[in-house]
Amino acid sequence: MNNLHLPSNEYGLIRRIQKFLPSIPRTQTSYEEMIGDDAAIRLNSILGERLVITADISVENVHFSLSAMSLEEVGYRAMVSNLSDCAAMGALPDSALVQLVFPKNCPDVGACVENVYKGIGAACARWRFPVVGGDLSGGSEWTIGITLIGSAAPEQRVVKRTGICAGDVLWVTGMPGESAAGLAVLSRFGRDEKYRKFINAHISPVPRIQEGRSLASCPQVHSMMDLSDGLSKDIATLCFDNNLGFLFDKADEEYVSSDMSSLASELGLDWKEWFFHGGEEYELLFACDSSFDISLLKRFDDIEPLRLGFFTAEFSGVRLKQGGSSVELPRLGWDHARVDQT
Repeated sequence: MNNLHLPSNEYGLIRRIQKFLPSIPRTQTSYEEMIGDDAAIRLNSILGERLVITADISVENVHFSLSAMSLEEVGYRAMVSNLSDCAAMGALPDSALVQLVFPKNCPDVGACVENVYKGIGAACARWRFPVVGGDLSGGSEWTIGITLIGSAAPEQRVVKRTGICAGDVLWVTGMPGESAAGLAVLSRFGRDEKYRKFINAHISPVPRIQEGRSLASCPQVHSMMDLSDGLSKDIATLCFDNNLGFLFDKADEEYVSSDMSSLASELGLDWKEWFFHGGEEYELLFACDSSFDISLLKRFDDIEPLRLGFFTAEFSGVRLKQGGSSVELPRLGWDHARVDQT
């Protein structure tokens, strides 16, 4: 397939490094899914359950800034990024390993490391799983690497990024762009209580663990993915992995919430940049048959699912409705391998 259609440089880089890894047939391993989804899936042959294994890294001044977040908040959100990958598969968290690099010039290493672990511990306590090991090292900046192991019982379905059919509708569990809006608020106004909703979306997002489980139990849901790098990149990834196109089939203004639109106007910014290209939302994208009953999610009080559009048979990228035709959405979501974002 033409590399011009790759969803991101990062995706292409992952494909390149796979060439240097031994190609072992899945029939010779216990893995149902390896590199290429939100998490790997391993069959536990003794219990019949499947283990879902994911890893994520949070790097200072790339994923977070200590001018906007405390170390405790950084620790919490680092764990949430892994929990969200687990949720996207429909699994529950089981245990985690934490690798922490602290700056060697840190004035009080002990107190600072403790603060990071307070945030990590808060996430573990809320979703009831332990940290079972890890490592500590000094370095040039704060870096938190977490490996999370989740589990799905034998009767539970594990959902992947693949499996989407042309005509499937794409939903998201919350409002895209609120985290990016929260970062803009923190940069301009600091911790102003007037904007608490957006600030919380950035510093204390909630991974959709139970929602992911409910969606996985519904056969009309064909695919799920964690929304963490922005709609423009993550939907492009779904399109590429399923060889389909996607169309946002409503006018732009029909997507945005009034409070996000008002905030963007107040800041003199374009809400579309937040909505289409913002990241670190940790909501779930899920593709489903048009017969799917969205009321399945209504029992979750803080969920306001948003219908985004539908997948098309033609592999034509991610497109926006514009009058009687459509235009391609630029891929401006977060891409670690893009030169201007490294």
